[in-house]
Amino acid sequence: MNTPDLELRGERPYSSPARYEANFAITSELLLTTKAASPRPFAMRATRLRLIWTWRGGEWELIWMFFGHRFRKTTNDWSPHEQGLMTSREADLPEWVLPLIDANAPTMTPTAGGEG
Repeated sequence: MNTPDLELRGERPYSSPARYEANFAITSELLLTTKAASPRPFAMRATRLRLIWTWRGGEWELIWMFFGHRFRKTTNDWSPHEQGLMTSREADLPEWVLPLIDANAPTMTPTAGGEG
């Protein structure tokens, strides 16, 4: 799969020394489907990718998720209202996301100190 066109959206307003987010708008068409063994398979037109790192057990842990619009089989079209969400439970991580993870992953240990 080729890398879709992306636009960095920056961090979300929520901030914590133990949490870091990188958000991307997907500006070209990207179609995702659930894993073959999914109990509730669906297709989604992805519009956003969120990478979230949280500090747990002395290391950064990654959570990733795609957001978009679900495909409605009953009307054979993309729902403007039914939002789709895919995480590691529903889909495999596309290979093109790996360089984004490497480039955006936090490298420092979080601190909660302030100026003295």
